[in-house]
Amino acid sequence: MKEKAILTQTATEPAVAGMNDSGETLGTTLFDRPLLSAVRINWETVTWIGLVVVAFVLRIYDVGARAMSHDESLHALYSYYLYNEGRYEHNPMMHGPFLFHINALFYFLFGDSDATARLMPVLAGVGVVCMAWFFRRYIGRTGALCASVMLTISPSLLFHSRYIRDDIYIAFFLLIWIYGA
Repeated sequence: MKEKAILTQTATEPAVAGMNDSGETLGTTLFDRPLLSAVRINWETVTWIGLVVVAFVLRIYDVGARAMSHDESLHALYSYYLYNEGRYEHNPMMHGPFLFHINALFYFLFGDSDATARLMPVLAGVGVVCMAWFFRRYIGRTGALCASVMLTISPSLLFHSRYIRDDIYIAFFLLIWIYGA
């Protein structure tokens, strides 16, 4: 009798998530797992996070202090015209429209200043450093980390990551293109 009561009770109870009626574990979905289970914290992850933080700090520190060069001032001015007045006229001497539109968006989001004008190049420079992570399959983990360190401290890339011109965007989108090829 007691056995019948147990069987009746188990038959009426709802099934446990991730198990079928016979008690076998089913495959769990992404939403059934804890959020942090997708991230493995090891020396490599900590190193990559550290490199990205260092790259960001090197690029953002005092980014608005230096006076703008002639090229930068033109890019910032035409971006400001797009932000403030909504007008943009393509001039082949000023390259393509991406720089002006993205800077106008940043002016809209964060206000207009020298630092804001250079914020997107900063993020693109950090993106260049992060792109080395995607090449681990081709150059190995150590090679990708070494490449990322070199990209982080490269004086040329650091300069262009703090300069409102198309150079850092070209580097970033070129790495995306190479990875996708």
